[in-house]
Formats: sequence, structure tokens, C-alpha cells
Amino acid sequence: MFTEKRILVAEDIEINRVILQKILEGTGLTIDFARNGIDALIMFEDNPKKYDLFITDISMPEIDGYETARKIRSMAGWGQEIPIIAMTANVSTDDIDKCFAAGMNDHLGKPVEVQELLKKLQKHMNPKF
Repeated sequence: MFTEKRILVAEDIEINRVILQKILEGTGLTIDFARNGIDALIMFEDNPKKYDLFITDISMPEIDGYETARKIRSMAGWGQEIPIIAMTANVSTDDIDKCFAAGMNDHLGKPVEVQELLKKLQKHMNPKF
């Protein structure tokens, strides 16, 4: 489904990382996990084109997902284009609007629904389908 695709996920809660890894087993995706926004920024800056998509939690230590997305969007080149999806329990209209205002392309509520996650990954990584 996503062979040769790699995503970067910023998520500070270990169990959430494990759950996401299990959900995406068998999809062909390679997933690199960052434990916070600063680690995600460092990983992205080291090799931006390595990633096809970035998923970020919103509530994280160091810097939150909004600020992480804004910093990525401020980078030249791929930083301005990479699809960014918020993955958060914050699902009010205001919360979703804040994600878009920070430069994110989409929003995914927690707990994650498998089919919704796959649909959003397909939409942003394989837009021709």
C-alpha cells in the first residue's frame, strides 16, 4: 500500500507510538518516531526529503505540535510542501482551525480510527488515487 514511503511521527507518549506502529504494520510504511517537537525538527532538518509525510501530536513537551508545524513550514523547500497531519485528542472546531492556521494539511482525532488514518495517508501521499 505505501511501499517505499517514510513518515515522521512526533508523539511523546510511548503507548501511542506502539499503537500507531501496530496499526500501520503491513502497510509498507517506514516510520521514524520523535519523542517531541524538537527531536522531530532535528530529524527533519537532517534530511527533509527522507520523509513523505509528517504526523504530529499537539500536546508535547519542549514545543507543541503547532509550533513544530510552523517551524517546518518556515523552512525552505520541502518544509513548505510536506503534508502535515495533526493527531490529537483535541477535536473541537477551534482546535482543528488552529491546526490549519499553523500550516497543517489535515487533522486526525484520537483515539485513532484505523480506516480514517489510512484514508488520510492515502489522500496525502498518493493523491492520484
